[in-house]
Amino acid sequence: MSSFLGFGTALPAHRVGAAESVAALEAVWPRLRGVARPEPVTRYTVEPIERVVRPHSLGEAMTAYAEHAPRLARAAAERALAAAGLDPGGVDLVISVSCTGYLVPSLDVRLIAEMGMRPDVIRLPLTELGCSGGGAAVAAAHRHLAAYPQDRVLIVAVELPSLSFHPEDRSLDNLTAAFVFGDGAAAAVLSDAEAGLQVISAGSRLLPGSAQLLGFDLRDTGFHVVLDRRLPRLIEHRLGEVVDDFRHRHEVGPLDFFAVHAGGPRIFDAVAAALDLPSDALEVSRRVFRQVGNLSSASLLFSLAALPETPGEGLALAFGPGVTVELAHLRRGRG
Repeated sequence: MSSFLGFGTALPAHRVGAAESVAALEAVWPRLRGVARPEPVTRYTVEPIERVVRPHSLGEAMTAYAEHAPRLARAAAERALAAAGLDPGGVDLVISVSCTGYLVPSLDVRLIAEMGMRPDVIRLPLTELGCSGGGAAVAAAHRHLAAYPQDRVLIVAVELPSLSFHPEDRSLDNLTAAFVFGDGAAAAVLSDAEAGLQVISAGSRLLPGSAQLLGFDLRDTGFHVVLDRRLPRLIEHRLGEVVDDFRHRHEVGPLDFFAVHAGGPRIFDAVAAALDLPSDALEVSRRVFRQVGNLSSASLLFSLAALPETPGEGLALAFGPGVTVELAHLRRGRG
């Protein structure tokens, strides 16, 4: 068993409302006027929208990532540590998660130096996991604490998907990403304490034959998102058996609440249909999506941080390239 001691989130300065998003994209792609498209939501970006929609090279995108990602990650991490009442020197394992940019040395090296963590802190950078990265990090922290219960684990997830927009790419995948993804960072501190929101068990499942449905296509111009329209249907048809198997293996009883990474309305609808959930079961995660959009790996941590402090049994879900399903059995005790 492990428990969340504190959460922290951070958003960049540039707020992009739905109307502003539509106007910016129509200016780039005039043919969008009057065409059916995903409903835009409020999001935040590290650069003004007029710069987001300009052409840029892979080098320019990575330069922007190196400037903005560490700053957002540090802000979220400091807030999580403050909420947990933990000094940076008390962190024993730091798990850094990101798939929208790369730094070598990795992001955690910079965080350790700037925040004053110990030089012997264990480092686990996670990349290439997409939106499931936050769930994978929670699982890794949970398993580490099973072996080293005296430790304290810091998870930091930061994503800047706005840097992967390409105005010359007229694909539906690029268009959908432009309407739903936002930039941001989230962090959490975990220990083996039996208090607050607890992780009882965690699991991961690959859905065979689905690797081509979700991910990035790396070209000379940078990352081009792959978002196959069959993904919601796959989740609706396959998630039920995945969750049933997880619940059977880990003896999970009736569920009172859910935290789902903010993939978007069609993903939420697919989850609700697959699990036969009431209309309000995913309201916390839906609200996170409306407020900040899909933050990739950071989304699940945003949803976990937004859960009300109501006792009960819960389930966390995140989906990523593979297609991967990350699951965690949650519990919040009374008092």
